[in-house]
Amino acid sequence: MKCEILSSETVFNEYILVEKTNLRWEKFDGNMSPESIRFVVRRGDSVGVVPVCRESGRIVLVKQFRFPAVRDDEDGYLWEIPAGMLDRDEEPVETAARELFEEIGVSSEEIETLTSYYLSPGLLDERMHLYLAQIGECPQIGAAGGNPDEHEDLLVQAFSKDEILAMIAQHEIIDAKSLAGLLYYFSVYLSSR
Repeated sequence: MKCEILSSETVFNEYILVEKTNLRWEKFDGNMSPESIRFVVRRGDSVGVVPVCRESGRIVLVKQFRFPAVRDDEDGYLWEIPAGMLDRDEEPVETAARELFEEIGVSSEEIETLTSYYLSPGLLDERMHLYLAQIGECPQIGAAGGNPDEHEDLLVQAFSKDEILAMIAQHEIIDAKSLAGLLYYFSVYLSSR
């Protein structure tokens, strides 16, 4: 299958880059589509880490403020797995280790690839690389974490599998990368062990 880029221009470039592209693509019947306009947000790739405390099996999450999630009935504070954007010339596993330390204050020599996926391919080029990190002691419950240079203020807390599943069922975890990461870990990773 092929895609023909007819023209492309940058229409916004501040923190994120937005491109407007005229294109055609091969349809499943072999014909080319009519010329169409598509917008894409070029953000780069990111990582998410499911940190599991080796002794207890508890999983560490962070709670942080996300302005785009503020709505009439929602305060914008979300429970999430540690995550972040790849820095230039950084491998995804290096980003996973960096974010683990920045957000929850721990290091791990046992970081393993789980999967990777596009977050919202109808608009974004961002691919999330998901990792599992086995960590020693769980961070102190209620500890603050985050990178002060990025104005992060994170609540760090460890939860059991049952607590996390209850939080998902009660819509207390509503961040897509975290839902995908946690459910992948429970449904695919653990079931294959």
